[in-house]
Amino acid sequence: MGLKQIDDMVDFAIARVSDGPDGPRSAVADLARRWPDVSGLQLVFVLVSAAHAIERVFDGDAAEHSEVGQTLRMASLLAADLFALETRGASAPTGRSLLTYWREEDPFFVATRN
Repeated sequence: MGLKQIDDMVDFAIARVSDGPDGPRSAVADLARRWPDVSGLQLVFVLVSAAHAIERVFDGDAAEHSEVGQTLRMASLLAADLFALETRGASAPTGRSLLTYWREEDPFFVATRN
């Protein structure tokens, strides 16, 4: 993954995270769908980078912007899913394998909210 792709992914994540109250959660699956061959750890990195970038825009006043905390929470939940896949024998799960796991085992990131 080159720096240009990372920048594109972070920009994409920022836009999705800022897209309403469910933005941080839906951003995770959107990233996996758009970049299915990227490793799950790279997705975690992108989410943390997006949260940091949003926080910097608001001069570190994350309390006023819940998407920062929510994005970090989603990065943590994504890391937990990666750990679950690792315990099942998967090494370096990708966006594609995460999407399969979410559809079959844990629909939190792919379920539609009402």
